[in-house]
Amino acid sequence: MKDSLAIMSSRTYLASGSRLAACAAGWCGLHCALTPFLAVAAPALALSEGIERAVWVGTVLIGSLILAMGPARRHAAVILAFAAGAGLWAASLAGLLDPLPENVTSAAGSLILAGAMVQSARVCRAGECSVCADEEHADQ
Repeated sequence: MKDSLAIMSSRTYLASGSRLAACAAGWCGLHCALTPFLAVAAPALALSEGIERAVWVGTVLIGSLILAMGPARRHAAVILAFAAGAGLWAASLAGLLDPLPENVTSAAGSLILAGAMVQSARVCRAGECSVCADEEHADQ
């Protein structure tokens, strides 16, 4: 197990981590978007506010780590989109956008955050990272 992890490049870790964070935010967005259609089953499916906040914290922590480690940290658009999505999602969970439906604003924030993480993975795959480029040359 150790050997297989040792030969994986940091580029692989960054891209898979960006995808993980994007998927977490995307699943939340999907959950929030489908909630009105699942209103009949809502008592069985509803998550508590504590769980929703824990998902937000986990997604933002994973996303922040991936952004900090990857080449997207030099791209202001990716960082701003990530911060805007996380901020909108947090404001929604805190009830600061009260006249607007929480499931709509949470979905919007999480989808913006997911989009930023997808863009982060694309930046990493585009080879804009000198560490990744050095590893590719060393492998050849």
